[in-house]
Amino acid sequence: MSLLLDDRKQDTAFGHSHPECAGESVSAIGADMKVGISSFAAWMLGVGAMIGSYAWLVHGPMIARAGSFATVMAWLAAAIASLPVAFICAELSSMFPSAGGPYVFKYYAFKRLVPKHGELIGFSTGWLFYICVLTGLACMANGFSNLLSTTIFGGAQASPIWFAPLTITLLYLSCTALNTISVDKASFFNNLATAVKFVMAISFAALIIASPGSSVDYAMKLSNLQGSTNFFANFSSVFLIALSGYAGIEISACAGSETKNASKAVPRAILLTLITTACFYVGMSFAVGAAAPYGLDKSAALAVIPGTSVQATCPALVGHLLGNFWGTIMTAAVVASIFGCGFGCILSCARVGYSMAKTGLFPQKFAQLNEKTRIPQYALWFQFYCLLVLSIGANVLARTGLCPDAYVFMGEVFGFMYSIIALMYGFCLISLRYTDPQLARPFRLGSSGNGLAWLMTFTACLVYGFAAFCCTGLFQQLTGVLLLLSGIPIYVWYRRQRLPLV
Repeated sequence: MSLLLDDRKQDTAFGHSHPECAGESVSAIGADMKVGISSFAAWMLGVGAMIGSYAWLVHGPMIARAGSFATVMAWLAAAIASLPVAFICAELSSMFPSAGGPYVFKYYAFKRLVPKHGELIGFSTGWLFYICVLTGLACMANGFSNLLSTTIFGGAQASPIWFAPLTITLLYLSCTALNTISVDKASFFNNLATAVKFVMAISFAALIIASPGSSVDYAMKLSNLQGSTNFFANFSSVFLIALSGYAGIEISACAGSETKNASKAVPRAILLTLITTACFYVGMSFAVGAAAPYGLDKSAALAVIPGTSVQATCPALVGHLLGNFWGTIMTAAVVASIFGCGFGCILSCARVGYSMAKTGLFPQKFAQLNEKTRIPQYALWFQFYCLLVLSIGANVLARTGLCPDAYVFMGEVFGFMYSIIALMYGFCLISLRYTDPQLARPFRLGSSGNGLAWLMTFTACLVYGFAAFCCTGLFQQLTGVLLLLSGIPIYVWYRRQRLPLV
């Protein structure tokens, strides 16, 4: 069994062998958009959209729950566990080099698999991807506001109640406004922002190695901060958070129609994105764990250096080791990283909203492109308002005490929803192997037969089923289900008044 890339021409008129879908060409979605993303930029889009706040800020809560060693192993195991989905999405993206790829995969595949009700399933899982990305951005926005609140006021709860809504609004207002430029300029900006993250990671690791107080033994500590040596329990408590850090490895497929030679460039970008982000997360987790011995803060939710209020986050550790000035510099760099992540995610997610509108199941206004830049401007601004509702709503829940930490809570809801999405990708791959074997697959799992595709699908189901139903609480699961169900009225409304696919 092998992984193949071949030079077969991509079929751009799906549905010829299926009369019930004749005339519907989902691969044409985005054909009128501007091509401006290179193969390298597609890779950087994936990395930039995934490396936001987690790489720098999430280690404190994770180490508090699981201890340093279990946290590092969770990141490593999550990277390995994400491989099947990466391979599955690589094949699907090579078949559908269109705008809104992850939505298009599921929309097309489920219509094939279940002719009468498949469109509802396809839309619902596409909607879940859309709202999942927005939830991930809401999580990141709360990490952003927590960071600034801690820097300026000494803690998230100590900041004025207006501070988080203001910072969240400014973050996503600026990200959305900047995304109104043409895609070639946007991808260049994303390349620069992603390069900054590489410099940050290398600099931080070098600082920890050079620090006289650091030790590899700290990162290899088997017990959590409450003294439990039950590795499986410690590992399970943070595995979903780690797995959600790799959620979105397929995000470069959202801009497939704007990527040069997309049927080859996007699958390559997906696999490189996973490898790159795995190096980021495992390396940063190990460096943070090795920086100091940790204890619990008063809330027992964060890891801190004993006798201090220094949390196990990159900005706090830099400030502790080098002084407040360099801590502020690192904080500014993390802010830039979060901004870059938000920029890439907003760019990609707008293409999903655009593709849903193109299938007639979202407001038709969202399918309109700016005459000059050829970007879906209405879909962009709709996202902005959705982000405000999710991000500020989660922050209000945290301030009122209904959830202890909006950042971690939204991260776990995001992880649950993405786990359901990952399960669906496998079903899409298998169904298309049997319903549409004739479709060109420039990237294919296995030189012949479907054995490797079945193996990857089965493995993905095991991993993400465990993550979704064994590693999350009922409250997070119910929140994710409610967000999924919120898409059904949208489907029913627009299905009744749908225009033919353009």
